[in-house]
Amino acid sequence: MNPGNIIKYIAAAVPVLTLIGCANQPSNFTSMSEGELLAYNSGRPVLKQVYCREMKLTSSHIRRNVCKRFGDWVRHNMRTMMTIGTMSVSDYSVFGRSLD
Repeated sequence: MNPGNIIKYIAAAVPVLTLIGCANQPSNFTSMSEGELLAYNSGRPVLKQVYCREMKLTSSHIRRNVCKRFGDWVRHNMRTMMTIGTMSVSDYSVFGRSLD
């Protein structure tokens, strides 16, 4: 092969590989502005749209921006409600089993 042809092939492959690499990168929604999130969400089904909330994570007192797809927020809230329901129905307490 001619060295000039190798350079042409490499020059043609670099933009293609760059596009493939960028397409596979997950979006960092926490660093997006509100306008960028609106643009990202436009045209997407509701359950695939991303929403961000500022909240304290477990073992931290620092509020952080947490972004999830709407469907993931729904599942998160359902798990939280089921946990609270389980804790309130149980006949156990921190002092042992309660007797009625």
